[in-house]
Amino acid sequence: MDPLLLTMLVSIPFVFIFATINFTLGLFDLSQIEFLMVLTLSALYWWARRGDPSSAVLKHLYILHPVTLFAFLFLQGGYSDIGFIWSLGLPFVACLSAGSRIGLAWTVVYALIIVALGIGAEDVAWQKLVYIGLGYFAFTLVAVYTVLSREKSEELKGVRLNETSSRLRQGEIALSESKVSHRQLLDAMPHAIALHSDGRWIYCNINAAILLGADGAEEVIGSSLFDYIDASDHGLVLENINRMSDSGRPIPLYDIHIVKKDGSSFTGSLLSSPVRIEGIPAFLVSLEDATERVRQDEEHYNLKTQLEHAQRLESLGVLAGGIAHDFNNLLAAISGNAELAIAKAEPDSPLHGHIENIVGTCDHAAELCKQMLAYAGKGSYELEVLNLNEMVKSMGKLIRASVSSNISLKMKLDSHLPGIEGDVAQIQQLILNFIVNSADAIGKETGEIKVSTGYKHIDRNVLDRMYNGSELDEGEFVAIEIRDNGCGIDPEMQTKIFDPFFTTKETGSGLGLSAVLGIVCGHKGAIQLFSEPGKGTAFRVYLPATNQAVKEKMVTTMEVEAWQGDGRVLVVDDDLRVRSVACSFIEMLNFEVITADDGKEGLEQFGKHHNDLVAVLLDMTMPVLGGVEAMAGMRQINPNVPIILVSGYSEVEAGTLVSGDRPEAFLQKPFKAKELKTALYEVMHKPA
Repeated sequence: MDPLLLTMLVSIPFVFIFATINFTLGLFDLSQIEFLMVLTLSALYWWARRGDPSSAVLKHLYILHPVTLFAFLFLQGGYSDIGFIWSLGLPFVACLSAGSRIGLAWTVVYALIIVALGIGAEDVAWQKLVYIGLGYFAFTLVAVYTVLSREKSEELKGVRLNETSSRLRQGEIALSESKVSHRQLLDAMPHAIALHSDGRWIYCNINAAILLGADGAEEVIGSSLFDYIDASDHGLVLENINRMSDSGRPIPLYDIHIVKKDGSSFTGSLLSSPVRIEGIPAFLVSLEDATERVRQDEEHYNLKTQLEHAQRLESLGVLAGGIAHDFNNLLAAISGNAELAIAKAEPDSPLHGHIENIVGTCDHAAELCKQMLAYAGKGSYELEVLNLNEMVKSMGKLIRASVSSNISLKMKLDSHLPGIEGDVAQIQQLILNFIVNSADAIGKETGEIKVSTGYKHIDRNVLDRMYNGSELDEGEFVAIEIRDNGCGIDPEMQTKIFDPFFTTKETGSGLGLSAVLGIVCGHKGAIQLFSEPGKGTAFRVYLPATNQAVKEKMVTTMEVEAWQGDGRVLVVDDDLRVRSVACSFIEMLNFEVITADDGKEGLEQFGKHHNDLVAVLLDMTMPVLGGVEAMAGMRQINPNVPIILVSGYSEVEAGTLVSGDRPEAFLQKPFKAKELKTALYEVMHKPA
């Protein structure tokens, strides 16, 4: 409501109440003026309601009422002679009802009227007049400041309101100029968008029509929602529609099988939200082809599964290798002491048979340990440089004998093939295992097995997709492939084919291919498997290429048997039993022996006696200081003393732990006296 109207509306009953009170008190002149003002104020209010309440005339006429009344009260005193108090309220009444300018003007006019009337009066209390004037001045300042602040605030609100209104008008104009229909917006979107209600499509844009294999949107609109959804997913879609209807919330992205118009299908990612179209419940659908993403997810899952599988096999291999290593240490002591017992027993002693049984049992246990190390990829290999082509050719008769006559054998060998560093027996076993598996896959049907060799550079990406490939560095590899056209291997079976004890044969042990994987790992190689049910299988093995030449045999057996040693040998081993056996074997060859309990003590002994030493027998795994570290320290003191490294692991596995300078010879536990003698002979007769 306008401030002037509000002030009038309050003033009328207010003045009427005071008029009645004053009439009751006998102040008839004052009450008459107040009753008259009630009439004139009512007339002004009626005028303001019918006209413009902000009119300046109305404001002046209204303020004239309090000016007249307050002036009369000031001069006549009113009740108890305190009527002058009303004069102090005039600035507020004038300014609040008519504004700061008109109100200030009437405040000044009123003050002049009072002064003029006071001069004309006979007895005026000027001190009282001055005192009231000071208060009047202070109230005027407060009233003017208050109203000016309010007017400033109202003006600022007005400006902001105008700015807001202007922006809204501009927004409406811009919206009006750029407004397009929802249909046109959806049609223009690069995504497949559609709407369905009550089980039928009520809209789809051109991209959705293309994705569904329709000729146009009109071919989809009106058709059943489930015409384009595979029957296996109908229940899922209905469940999600009911969930949206109940909750009013969208369903997170999920995959379903979409059936196109031509009957083909693909995996689609669906995002659905409940909406209302002209008050009717509907569902807005965004669809995209998720075939590539699903393929990538499956590839990622397969790689993850392969990694977990490899880690499980690795853990089992580490366990088997550790057990075999520890057993070899025990067998070295048992077998060595048994040999010493035979050597010291009388030739006709009945103990010979018992001791030989111990030696034979130890040999059998050592073979079992070798098999465990082979499965763990840490097998005992006699490494030499091999040519795969020559190996395959030399195995021709053996391969032919391993397959039935209904299977033809073909070979495609690369004539420019570099050598590999490997164990002949282990590589032969690897090839034969693959050949036998291929023959079993072909069975009694007429078939073909093809053996091929090749040479290529393998990069990181390719290696990571191979069995054991992630453990290798990229580089040059020699490949051998055995391919057949047998029954093939289904995808589920391919993930288990290298697991130990897994077999599809009734009489199979399940160790064939797991042993092959162990051999390949032991040779720092990798395997690729290609197979398709009903079409055949191919195993491709990659082994690191080498430029090393074939080593010549240094000595004959007769030379070793006739040889006797001379000089001092240092034996370093933390196992007292093994150290004692080794010392006894060496002393039997007429050597002087000094010993050490660990690598640190061995290094100290070497520093004292290196000028007198002819050889060092050094255990590889010891506390305090290992054999590899001790050997490095010995090389710094005197690199000319030959070192024989001893370990329960194979030479291949031990070689991976030796960086830089290598020992002159390697001896695997358990070793026999003859093997130790041969190693000592070779290192002491090796040409400089």
